[in-house]
Amino acid sequence: MDNVIRAFNSENGKELWQFTLPAGGQATPMTYTFKGKQYVVIAAGGHGKLSSKQGDSVLAFALP
Repeated sequence: MDNVIRAFNSENGKELWQFTLPAGGQATPMTYTFKGKQYVVIAAGGHGKLSSKQGDSVLAFALP
């Protein structure tokens, strides 16, 4: 319920990375590959009934 997106190691569950979103990220992230590079995209629009911060952002992150 915070405004943070996180990446975890699938083998041991340790947090690898986090980023504070400009609004609530109550959305399912999407991943895609373009020209050999992987990206993760999330809509950060918040959720009125969950009382999270409202916004209108879509953020994309490139994986190394």
